Amino acid sequence: MKPVTAIQEPLNLTGETLNLFAWHIPDLVAYQHHGDEWWFAPLDDNLPLIRLNRTGLNMLRAMNGHTTVGALLEQYGRKICGPDGQPGLWHLERWATPNFSLCYYGTEPPGGHRHKGKWDLLLQQIREGWSGQEGFEGEAHLEDFHHHELSQAADDDGHFDVIETTVSHLFREPNEALNGLTYGRLLMRQLRKLGWFTPKPRMIVEIGGGLGYVARELGKELLPFEKQGMTYCSLDITGPFLKRQVSRAKAGGWNVIGTQANGEALPFTDHSVDVVIDNENMADMTPVKLTKQELSSGRGETAQHQEALDWIRRARLPIGTDLPEEVIFNLGPTRFVAELWRVLKPGGHAFLSEFGIDEGWPAPVKLPGHTEYEVQYSQLRHVARWLGFQERYLSLPQFLGLKPDTKVLCTGAAYTIQRFCQAIDKPFVIRAYTEPELKQTLGDMLPKIQGTHYHDVADPAWFGLLDFKVLLLEKPGGAPKAQFTEQKGYRWYSQK
Repeated sequence: MKPVTAIQEPLNLTGETLNLFAWHIPDLVAYQHHGDEWWFAPLDDNLPLIRLNRTGLNMLRAMNGHTTVGALLEQYGRKICGPDGQPGLWHLERWATPNFSLCYYGTEPPGGHRHKGKWDLLLQQIREGWSGQEGFEGEAHLEDFHHHELSQAADDDGHFDVIETTVSHLFREPNEALNGLTYGRLLMRQLRKLGWFTPKPRMIVEIGGGLGYVARELGKELLPFEKQGMTYCSLDITGPFLKRQVSRAKAGGWNVIGTQANGEALPFTDHSVDVVIDNENMADMTPVKLTKQELSSGRGETAQHQEALDWIRRARLPIGTDLPEEVIFNLGPTRFVAELWRVLKPGGHAFLSEFGIDEGWPAPVKLPGHTEYEVQYSQLRHVARWLGFQERYLSLPQFLGLKPDTKVLCTGAAYTIQRFCQAIDKPFVIRAYTEPELKQTLGDMLPKIQGTHYHDVADPAWFGLLDFKVLLLEKPGGAPKAQFTEQKGYRWYSQK
């Protein structure tokens, strides 16, 4: 359940506000519930659905960037615009606040992107309001959020629908973009192609496995005899999630154990793990904000700052000379990679996936209830090589071999449709819907929904999949593997 946020005060439609132009957000989805009643969903799902009649719908459509707030107020302000009896004035005062965000008031659109309005900047401001946190949220807050606040969540399925929608969650059902497979099954196929399951691993650890769909689907891709002798360990800091992970891993046929722990301090002995799988957790790990003075002097103001500076010094991370006054350093992911080096057996492997950057310093990404931080992969890869890992780095779509031109429903539209379905007690889950899949799911309801649109799965406007990277790590020293080439179904082994 999304944390409750402070409701923004209605706008005061006087003075200069009357001269501002009004735009409705282009990605607006409407549901015609009755002949003269349309539903719209505020971006803050703690607020009720907005119900409009045809007059209210016309007022919203009139927000085309050429009409002032004053003109809208004069034409629609006193008219009844919804079945609840609110006049147009009531809606005009609230729609442009972050909680509702059905429209935007300004002298010009917010930027210069789609339709001359960079709406993602507006949505970033909305997410900052959702977060409920101001400024830097590192060093302790992220662990507290996942250990305590989420432990009290009653509906953890909803958490990954709205708060932290992950790639693996969107593709937990078979999808055309993944050649008709689920994320977990396709991931297992790719790992087998890499040779990570030859010879058979004895201990597999998944870090922060969400609701357990990946564990279940990984297991379904293997035959029962292939899983014999393997132990699958689900590790998570959040207790309710861990229970789901263990349950779904068992459904996938794994011999599973669950461990509640922090990935930055793994509870395993040295050289005891064969394979580690980590999907979209590193942005939740501890960041620290270092000052230019600390980086120059090498002396940290706190123990965690000093630990970060020591990593930079020991690994000889290139930080450049033109430093900003403050930077964010991925201390948690660095600790995690060091822990992987400790617990992996010689010849062991780790699959790490998360959104991130290759240049500059990490930036915050605001989410409801908390903030995550980009992974700086150039620095993390440098640390991995310094530790002794052999590494390979590529984008997640490239690793999975996604079909980039598969069209899937805009995630914003999916969130809105879910709210409509909840209001009429119709089941609807958030995932990457193709058009035929959405038609099958909604049935007779689909023709009553307006504003849905589809993006290529590789289009940044959909989910920014290209920002998600894969870092493959191998700890040297394992038993030599037989070398072979494959031709027309036959394997030719070398004589070395």
